[in-house]
Amino acid sequence: MGKPVRGRRGVTPASVRRGDVWLARLDKIRPLVVLTRDPLASILNAVVAAPITSTVRNVSTEVAVGPEDGVRLRSVANLDNVQLVARSRLMRRVGRVKPTTMRAMCEALAIAVDCG
Repeated sequence: MGKPVRGRRGVTPASVRRGDVWLARLDKIRPLVVLTRDPLASILNAVVAAPITSTVRNVSTEVAVGPEDGVRLRSVANLDNVQLVARSRLMRRVGRVKPTTMRAMCEALAIAVDCG
């Protein structure tokens, strides 16, 4: 997907979009899916994101992702663990989830916060 454009404060706003899969410096370098809607992702210094993990618990708040999304191994986005991530922690865009996967993430997030 190419290298992100970086400014003084990290990744430029226009380069971060909802549904993107990025490698980020969190507790360790790990992939995540950006959940923040596009109009805000372009002006905020941080985005809401779901970490991706290979630890599968088979719960309704996990959504499967894999190589077709830019993730090396079959994994899940964990919507129970959404985080506010500073754009300066985003390292490299590695993929993008399909619209159907993004809809599943919205449904899982509603379950995670009991808004379903």
